[in-house]
Amino acid sequence: MRRSIFILLHTAAIFAITLSLLSGFRIATLTKPYLLTVATLFPSGQVHNLHLLSASLLLIVSVYYLYFRISRGAVTSQSHYHRMVTWFGYISLTVCLVSGLLNYLDITPKQVTSLHYYSALAIVVYLLLHSWVYMLQFGRKAFKKILLMSNKHVPVALLAGLSLCTTAVFFIINALTHTLNIAPISNQVLMEIDGLANEPQWQQAHSFLVDTAGGANFDNGRTQVQIKALSNQQETFFLFRWADPSKSLRHLPLTKTSQGWKVQENGFYQFDEQSHYEDKFAVMLSNSCDLGADGTSYLGKKPFADKPANWHGKGYHASLDGKVRDLWHWKAVRTNDMVLADDNFIGPLATPLSGQRRYKAGYQTDGKESGAYVMNWLWYSPNQVTPKRLPTHDDNSNKAVLPWFGSRPYHKSKDTYPIGTQLSSVLYRSNRFEGDRADVRAKGHWQDGFWTLELVRKNQTQSKYDVPLNSDTCIWVSAFDSSQIAHTRHQRAIKLRYLL
Repeated sequence: MRRSIFILLHTAAIFAITLSLLSGFRIATLTKPYLLTVATLFPSGQVHNLHLLSASLLLIVSVYYLYFRISRGAVTSQSHYHRMVTWFGYISLTVCLVSGLLNYLDITPKQVTSLHYYSALAIVVYLLLHSWVYMLQFGRKAFKKILLMSNKHVPVALLAGLSLCTTAVFFIINALTHTLNIAPISNQVLMEIDGLANEPQWQQAHSFLVDTAGGANFDNGRTQVQIKALSNQQETFFLFRWADPSKSLRHLPLTKTSQGWKVQENGFYQFDEQSHYEDKFAVMLSNSCDLGADGTSYLGKKPFADKPANWHGKGYHASLDGKVRDLWHWKAVRTNDMVLADDNFIGPLATPLSGQRRYKAGYQTDGKESGAYVMNWLWYSPNQVTPKRLPTHDDNSNKAVLPWFGSRPYHKSKDTYPIGTQLSSVLYRSNRFEGDRADVRAKGHWQDGFWTLELVRKNQTQSKYDVPLNSDTCIWVSAFDSSQIAHTRHQRAIKLRYLL
């Protein structure tokens, strides 16, 4: 029985380690593009749940495994080299589990995030060394030994206990959330949405801090977001503040070259621009609070077999459980002058359109009655484009957004701009959205290395694409620094708590 227990624990540990490593490296492709070269080895889809489940199993097995081996003196019976490899594995596993738990709790200074990744690489090294030890000790007989061990009697009670404990740990960890207290204010209080946050109510509001990591261009990929919230009987006001040393207000500008106009980009062709893009901020809302952006994150180049692959290899957002997640997307160039955040949602998989270059899966915009911004080129090409419109006056050529009524249709005879001239790629058809897509008023203001964003929405909009705001609502926040999709993120949901 003792040997059967050891075999079961050993098998479970290898199984859990393998799943944890493969799912963890898939998640790491979001911030470490060089891993995409071997991404076919990693699982696709909802790997966050797989990673947490395998980590929970590994945690339970490790505790029992270490107790079983050390208490029985199994380690001391090994050779000196074997003991060194074994303790190297123990240390690597311990560091990986502890740093992983801290990451999930959103305690993510640079050292913790780096430790988690490099300890995972150390585990890979340990597995190679561990297998080499057995090859040195048993030679070809090692394979026969493994086969014989796998045929041993499995202690059913221990197997059931491991399954029960793993499930319990998974659900306990997954249920952990942050809490954002929302103080009440009177309907008579005027809160101006200007990004300045100079009303006295903001000074008295509860402040919540969440560390976000994994974004492009931020210092070490991370920025801390300060969140405050106030609510009257009809609306909830949010205040977000985060560090961003650079104010990015150039969105894929057009530059005049000797061959014509060219889009300034360094990744836009793969829809992963990280240089010539505006700053952004996103808030996702749901009435549930699960891991992996509430189960909407599907990683991999082609996570859905019957849908198109994505160009950047990182994944899609979609909601396949019949629920809609709300998504507020503030954009420093395209929506800030509208005093709006783009009201979007994450829903079921969209039907691919013929000739569509970018498929967005479940990430869609709410409906609108009017208003739009469009790209100021007829057909995109990485080599050369033809603008749709040219500025009427020279002062409009330097604006981040080209207004429709400050421009005219492109004609070659009017294209007399010198080489090196830059032109906005964002063309306004009107000054704001109207309808469902305009439910979220927002205004951001950058000063001294920080963005301050004020945002407000009705608690109940009656839209099927919006999530009601109440004490059962969970939110996630993400900051973008001059990047298209490479945003920061945090693991645990932030549950709203309305104070009476």
